[in-house]
Amino acid sequence: MSITIIIVSYKSDSRIEKCLRNLGSKYNKIIVETSRDKNLKINLEKKFSKTKVILLSNIGYGAAMNFGIKHAKTKYVFMTTPDIILEKNTLKNLLATAYKLNNKFAFLSPATKYYKDKSIIEVETCKGYAIFVEKKQFQKMGGWDEKFFLFYEDHDLCKRFNKIRKKTYIVPASKVKHMTGGFYKSNTATEIEICKNWHFMWSKFYFNKKHNGLMYAYIITFPVFIRSLAKSFFYFFFDKDRFKIYFARFSGLFNAYINKKSWYRPLIKI
Repeated sequence: MSITIIIVSYKSDSRIEKCLRNLGSKYNKIIVETSRDKNLKINLEKKFSKTKVILLSNIGYGAAMNFGIKHAKTKYVFMTTPDIILEKNTLKNLLATAYKLNNKFAFLSPATKYYKDKSIIEVETCKGYAIFVEKKQFQKMGGWDEKFFLFYEDHDLCKRFNKIRKKTYIVPASKVKHMTGGFYKSNTATEIEICKNWHFMWSKFYFNKKHNGLMYAYIITFPVFIRSLAKSFFYFFFDKDRFKIYFARFSGLFNAYINKKSWYRPLIKI
């Protein structure tokens, strides 16, 4: 087949098997597991055909996707996450659209809601959890910006392709369901939430600095910086969990302000 499915995963045991059963055995699948879980690799490769699991350290969504793409041998790749369920013929319809457009597109994205009109829809951005691309063109553009660990990396991709007038389309004939909630165990979920807040603010500043300039990035984020600092002081005395969240936002922005890399990683034992 001309499509490889690439899934970036982190401690997603509870969802990954359901995801793979949904994908079936028609297409090759590469799972980039960023928790280095050897047991998960053995289990998945034994249970599911045409499935290769690559173990990496927790290097971030974009960097892991770039790594997976290098191992794909097909003309097209579909990049996704373990919390996505595809409806029937989703990939077939994406491939048909690619042929119809004669590969003159940046990204094709399946729809997450119902459209009565099945004509493709041109959009400015698409969601990073379900993207169909032509491999060589994507790599020629540099792939994902690996400075982003989490958040805004898909907006960055679309911005870069928009600048060279490559178009992004939603394909209503292709449908996906994005499952949310209940993804991690409770002790893991708290640390993941802290990590998300840290990186959301770091990435917001970096994205705006990259595409809109340093001054704009400071202007748009500084009110959040002050609020996060104030709420950190307040919740330090009354609610330790909320303190951790607001301090993570403050810390993420502070580290972006002083030009540090997106270094924070969830504090979870492997």
